[in-house]
This record gives sequence, structure tokens and C-alpha cells, in this order.
Amino acid sequence: MSIIPQSLRALLRRLAYYIAWLWPKRDRAVLRGFPAYEDNLVAIYQGLESYQVRSIIWVADDTSVPPPVALKANTRLVKRRSLLDIYFSTTSRFLFLTHGHFFDRPLRNQISVNLWHGIPLKVIGRHAGAPWRSDTFTVATSKFTRKVFADAFNIPESTVEIMGQARTDRMFGQDRREIWERCFPGELVPDRIFLWLPTYRSTDMLKKGTDGRDFSNVYNCSDFSEHKFNETLRSSNAVCLIKPHPMAKWMESSSLSNIRHITDAWLLERGLTLYQLLGVVDCLISDISSVIADFLLLDRPILLLFEDIVEYESSRGFTFNPIREYLPADVAKNYSEFEAALKSILAGKDRHAERRAALKELFFDHHDGNATARILKIVFD
Repeated sequence: MSIIPQSLRALLRRLAYYIAWLWPKRDRAVLRGFPAYEDNLVAIYQGLESYQVRSIIWVADDTSVPPPVALKANTRLVKRRSLLDIYFSTTSRFLFLTHGHFFDRPLRNQISVNLWHGIPLKVIGRHAGAPWRSDTFTVATSKFTRKVFADAFNIPESTVEIMGQARTDRMFGQDRREIWERCFPGELVPDRIFLWLPTYRSTDMLKKGTDGRDFSNVYNCSDFSEHKFNETLRSSNAVCLIKPHPMAKWMESSSLSNIRHITDAWLLERGLTLYQLLGVVDCLISDISSVIADFLLLDRPILLLFEDIVEYESSRGFTFNPIREYLPADVAKNYSEFEAALKSILAGKDRHAERRAALKELFFDHHDGNATARILKIVFD
């Protein structure tokens, strides 16, 4: 516990802000987010090739691990929370952020872009007890989500620009066979690929309690039958890739013939990112991850297993209520309901296409892969 009184910490923070405010800004762009190489930042990095930025600083937890894209000569990796991280974040002209940084508002002669990390199905910002923050621009995806972000961060709607999430650009135009070969060299591409992206219930990264109920398994389901699930997939020549949330507590897991457990590090080793993989899967499985909204752009089936939806609402809370009206499929609350929905999808039945289409129109004004270009154009113009 800090021995510095809270009032003194606030004074020191304000003093540091004004010193940084006066400091000259250099023609640099800083990429800062979590995970360090998440798709929003990768998309922005690649888009910056079209703009004359003298240097790019990419903040990483481990600078010995390179990003999944080739680094240009003008790029430097800097360790998170190091003195260099502080220096570059406070003296650079452009900041591209997914989770904020050291100060809660931009500095003089600095353009700070809050990319965020998805459409918030669960509460964020001030509604989740997070510190207030303001940026030059905050990225939204539609007129509807513009109001959501303005309210969550308590900022004027005029600073929230409808540009789309840069990360969704990386879902489009991916080669299914090439991606699968990079993941599992020598293996035939299955008839169907499922990707399961559960959100976390408890985490060691934040000082907080449990969101919903802690099931102590990656599926967040009390009666989940891994072997039945594997057999259902095997009988249809389908494979499910399961990637835990990067903030989730580590849980031991073993892969079966048609169930493969993967991680962000596993993807990095293969030179891939999550949204490249999303672009080639046939169906997404999740509970309340923001990726559910992004996947609507691909117009493919989504399967929801969310046993503790009531407990989750009373603990973490949802941005949209009643939440079921904003979800693109019926919610399975046990393994039996989940298996029935899974078999329906495997049989080629798509019962929720109209619901997905309606939500796509609500959440996205742009349905293309040009969000990165829109973001950079408004920043540099």
C-alpha cells in the first residue's frame, strides 16, 4: 500500500501533467494497448505506412517478442511502464490507445486517439467505476454507439467520431486455407471451423471481484461435457479453437481430437492475430465478449453460452438493457441447450440471420474494411 497521501499523489500527478503539457512534442506516433499487439494497433501500424511519421513507438510487455508484422526501420519497441514509455507517451505528437495511458486528457500539441477495444456490451468507463478520461478523438462505429461512448467517458459527442473499429478491417479478405496451414501445418482444412472466445470472470490483473460466477473452467458452464462436445464436432468434421480472454486466470486444459486450446502467444508464434483468424471461421462461440458485435460484419452464425447471465448482470452489468434484445442469438444456459444450438448450426440451419442483420445496422454505419483509413485520415487532416 502506498505511504504517500492521496492528496499529495493528486498534486504530484497534476504537476507532472503541466510539465508534460509544456514539453515540446516530436513527430512520433505511439501505439499503446493491451494486449500489446492486438488488432487495433496492428491495423493502425500498417496504415501509418501511408503517412509521413518520423518514428513509431510500440509499447510492449516484452520487447524481446516481436509483433506479428514486419517492423519498419523507424519503429522502436519500448517496455510498458518504463521511463521510456513515460517519455515517449508524453512527448509524441500522436497517441493511439486502447486502454488509456498516464494522463486522463491530451497534452498541448498532442492528438490522442481512443481506439478502445470493441463495442461495449458490458459496462465500461465511469459506469464500471473507471477513472474519467478524455481524448482528442474517441472511435465509435455508429450513431448509436457514439452516444454510448460519450456517456461512458462523460465526453462531448463532438469528440466521438464514427469511423469503425480498425481491428475489424483485419477480418476481411483472409485466405482460409493459408491461415489453417499456418495454424496446423499438414492438416486438412475441416468442413467447419468454430472459434470460442469466452470473456473472463475473475482476473489477477485488476483489483476487483468476480464478474458473474467463477466456474473454474474455460467454458464458463457448470455441466459442460468436453467429450460430448468433441464427439459432436468429430462426427461433422468440425474443429473448435478455444482462446481464453487475455485477462482470464490461467486454467490447465488439454486439447482433444477436434478441440484445440490456443492463446495469444500461440497466435504470435505463427505470425497471426485474433482478427485474422476470425476472418476464416464459420461460427463464433462466446458469452458476452465485445467480439460478438464485430463478428456481425461477417454475417455468419454466432452461438451463445451464458449460464450466469443473471449473476453477471447484477455484478458487472450490461451497457444495453434488456441485454437479450442486443444479442445476435438465443442464449444457452446449460450444456444441453448449447448442444442443441450447435447441432442446428452443423445441420446448416441459420435461425438468427435476420436478428444479426438488424443488430449490424444498429452497431455499424460502415460495413467495409476501411475503418483504419477513416481513422488516420481524420487524425492527420
